[in-house]
Amino acid sequence: MLGVLGLGQAGSNFAEEASKYGIVSGVINYSQKDLDSVDVKHKLRLLGSEGVGKNRDEAIALFQDQWEIALKFIQDHFSNCDVIAFAFSSSGGSGSGISPILLDIATNSMPDKTFIAFVVMPELSEATSSQINCLKTFEELSGLNIAIFPVDNQLVRNQNPYVGKNKLYELSNRNSIALLYKLAMYTDMHSKNGNFDKKDFITVLRTQGIATIAEVDIAVVGQNISLTPEGVADKVRKSWANTLFTPVEMEKVTRAAIIFDGQESLMEQIRHDLMFSEFIHGMPVDLFEGNYHESNGKIVSILTGLAWCNSRLQDIERLNKSNQERVESMMANQMSYQSNASDLLSKIRKPVEKEQKKSMLDILSKYKR
Repeated sequence: MLGVLGLGQAGSNFAEEASKYGIVSGVINYSQKDLDSVDVKHKLRLLGSEGVGKNRDEAIALFQDQWEIALKFIQDHFSNCDVIAFAFSSSGGSGSGISPILLDIATNSMPDKTFIAFVVMPELSEATSSQINCLKTFEELSGLNIAIFPVDNQLVRNQNPYVGKNKLYELSNRNSIALLYKLAMYTDMHSKNGNFDKKDFITVLRTQGIATIAEVDIAVVGQNISLTPEGVADKVRKSWANTLFTPVEMEKVTRAAIIFDGQESLMEQIRHDLMFSEFIHGMPVDLFEGNYHESNGKIVSILTGLAWCNSRLQDIERLNKSNQERVESMMANQMSYQSNASDLLSKIRKPVEKEQKKSMLDILSKYKR
């Protein structure tokens, strides 16, 4: 049912993580070295460069004559998948450059498939060029009729302030794929109290806009949270703020699925109207449920058709504005250097003038007494 296509280096790591779950996985990249570094069955190397060095424009230009190869790669290796998740970074070159184009082409050419995007947002500490690439990528994605799951590395950093970059990326990759896989697995389970089936899953995913997935254990009651409908609703809302996807804009949610997995006695504490009470437009248009009894008591939720992540993108816009003067000053001061030692060197290197040859009579007369 599910497939993951990684584009660029970051996306390739997502695909490798997905392959560990047995998910159909493939990767596309310009860099052969990056392709060789991941353990994924299906690989496609695009021609023209050994990587594009975070240059989106170069990636886009090189892709103009190779989109048919990439589309055929998807058709050949993902034909049995109902849902195909594109995974890529918004801050790099290859993934951010080709992904919006290929998503646009694929959704148009393969209308029977459901395409979604897992797109990584950079930490605010990353380079200015990474932030600009992110803004350009999201601008292009905003015109596509797909669900977009922004994996927010700044949010992951806030939750894990002391880990290194490699560990942070690993957390982003592993946890986001785990949540997607968990949702897909529930569609194969059965319950007398309500099933979340594949059709429900696809309907939720076929919704344009920002999307998120979260999980929370409601059986664990904190000091300030009670096991009441209000307490459970509060924990679910907090899970939307503390997941690894960019924080939810509390304006609207078009479609949602709430999956409960726990003791049957806890079901009476679940009130969907309370969970969505803080959205300006209230309850989603479509709400799907699944009730299972395999764990002690957790709720997995997916929200799609959320308002655009303007707050997060505006953070990047403000950062770029504050950096603009600094960057312009740096670039303007790249002046050539002129040494004052050139005159001295010319004197050192000045050729010795040859003396005119004297006559023997002149030499002898000089010593004559």
